[in-house]
Amino acid sequence: MTRQDPRDPRAGARSGSSRSGSSRGRSTATPPRRGLAPSSLWEEDEPSRPTPQPLRAAWEPLPEPVPTQRDRPVRQVRHRSWFGWFVHRYGWRVYAIPVLTALTVFAVLQISRAPAGTQPTDTADAGAGAGAAVTQTVATTIGGTPTVVTTRVQAVTTTVTATPTVTPSPTSTGPADPNTAWAKKLTLGALPPGGQFTAQGKGTWHVVKGTSKQVGKGSNVYTYTVEVEDGLDSASEDQEFAKRVDAVLSDPRSWIAGGDVALRRVDTGTPSFRISLTSQKTIRDPGYCGFDIPLEASCYNGAVGRVFINDARWERGAVSYNGDIVSYKVYAINHEVGHALGHGHEPCAVNGGLAPVMMQQSFSTSNNDLHPLDPNIPADGKVCRVNPYPYPMAQATEPAAATSATAGSTSAG
Repeated sequence: MTRQDPRDPRAGARSGSSRSGSSRGRSTATPPRRGLAPSSLWEEDEPSRPTPQPLRAAWEPLPEPVPTQRDRPVRQVRHRSWFGWFVHRYGWRVYAIPVLTALTVFAVLQISRAPAGTQPTDTADAGAGAGAAVTQTVATTIGGTPTVVTTRVQAVTTTVTATPTVTPSPTSTGPADPNTAWAKKLTLGALPPGGQFTAQGKGTWHVVKGTSKQVGKGSNVYTYTVEVEDGLDSASEDQEFAKRVDAVLSDPRSWIAGGDVALRRVDTGTPSFRISLTSQKTIRDPGYCGFDIPLEASCYNGAVGRVFINDARWERGAVSYNGDIVSYKVYAINHEVGHALGHGHEPCAVNGGLAPVMMQQSFSTSNNDLHPLDPNIPADGKVCRVNPYPYPMAQATEPAAATSATAGSTSAG
């Protein structure tokens, strides 16, 4: 049986023909149509027919429909932030602005760190006349920190003269310890380099005029004269030597601190001993100090009643005093006068302590160094610090008894 389209206007005719044919007893088969094919417009206007589905069980669910273009979710448009819009709008400029800003700040800081003494910059308003406001910026250094000071003053022209900063030139300094440089080349007790002195005098002495009051309260009163070898110094230098001797012996840390000694300077008569500044060669005379030990030394010779102060040592001091000539002169006077008062040589008693004034500090402050020169000094390894006074703390104690200085003996140190 042929399916008829209900919308075909020819369907009724065909139906009628079939019916009429049936009633007439003709065959019900419809002969094939000839001529033009039916229009396809009818099929295009027909609604889409569902695709025939395969047979399935009643309980089997239908498959999910395939989403069409209209069924897909619509993408929502996100709104840009102000920064995103800024980056989208200006692109590479976004990165250039911070870089240029940093470079500008760096340049301003470099300008503000101008060294002290930089000429100030005056900036006036354009077209400013008399009494116009002027901004003055001065770069200076306060406490080592660069500082920029800006002031606004009422002026026409500002002239500032910057005072240049004067940097002191480095001064040349000698070795921190002279002994580290030249003393290593010297033998024990050698004379250090220094000022000029007269090597040979005339062998005679003159008394330097002047007297003093008695110093000290001891019952043993000693008188002394101050003398200088002829041909050694000028009259003014003689007075300087005499003043130094008086100052040392009247010092409360000197021999008068012991309580049993009193001293007084005279310039006539026969004193208890004579303190004489003597030249290098004269003092080596066997009748004075001798030169058995080939070192520059001062001494006391009881046979002639004279304290010999070696002029070479007086001008240059000793290696142990490390260039302190003033302290060494105090030591030389106190040490040799100590021999005149009856005191002998002493060793270093306390390792690291102050040396006794009767230690031979002209040669060394080490017992081991002095032992070969004086067997009475023990080689016990003790080393003291230099000390020019018999009583450095000005304590009134009994002085040590005389041990080695006797009339007619010579004590050097």
